[in-house]
Amino acid sequence: MEIDFRTQDWLDAQTVFDFFRHESDCMDKYGRLLIEPRFVVAIGDDPVSAYYAATIAKQAKRQFGKYPNVFCVGGYGPLSKHLNRLDDGTMVSEGAKLRMTVMRLGNFQTTVLDKSNNISDNIKEIADYLTCRFSSGCPLIFCVTQRLSKLLERTVEFLPQQFPEIGSLNAYYYVPGEDIREVCQMYNGMALADGLPLLSEAAALYDRVGTERYAGRCIADFDRMIPKRVIQAGMRLSEKYPLRVARSPFMAPRQCGKLFFNVLKHRKDVEADYEQKIFDWIARI
Repeated sequence: MEIDFRTQDWLDAQTVFDFFRHESDCMDKYGRLLIEPRFVVAIGDDPVSAYYAATIAKQAKRQFGKYPNVFCVGGYGPLSKHLNRLDDGTMVSEGAKLRMTVMRLGNFQTTVLDKSNNISDNIKEIADYLTCRFSSGCPLIFCVTQRLSKLLERTVEFLPQQFPEIGSLNAYYYVPGEDIREVCQMYNGMALADGLPLLSEAAALYDRVGTERYAGRCIADFDRMIPKRVIQAGMRLSEKYPLRVARSPFMAPRQCGKLFFNVLKHRKDVEADYEQKIFDWIARI
């Protein structure tokens, strides 16, 4: 994979991801947890979330003497449904793939929640599960990638408005900083088609959060002034990478075709990269 991360597209993507990051609030500066989590949450299409969840679960065991339950949350995304396959060809959900990853990093108690295919419904599924089985206010830590963190946090914040009968979650966040080079990998599919999925995700993030197009419908209003440089970066990406931000009906199909070809061509490379990453994470954790 030869990608020049110094080009304008990648500088714009880094600008968007850095600005729309929700800061970690579950740890002090020494790496100790500020609360004892009843649950930790791995969520989305990126196995790194499972690594983060295993890291927090082991820290909880060291501090409080017991492991929290690990929620593995995610349905069948447009990219992950093609990449998450077992040796026999069976397709597994994002939640199931996260569980497989978590269990290879430690013997944790896990619960898969994979009946939903978007963040809003993912959060509701978590809230419904907790409401049915536990008292309200159970603390949980979302262990989430930087690129998903602010959208997730805004969705959680909007939960009581969207579903008043459920109420709010006692949510904290673990969001390690990530350089664009670290995120753009084969194991999570972001490096396919010269990084097209990641650039498109940066465009989608700006469209969903930065433009407030979804505010009041499924996410809470963004709570900060957006600098001009971030607006300009997001607009450039939205115009050029409409894979999810479908403003150009002629460009998006061409990009989808390129991506699908790369999925077929590099599926084995993705699997090999994933296995190597598991080995690296086991050594670190």
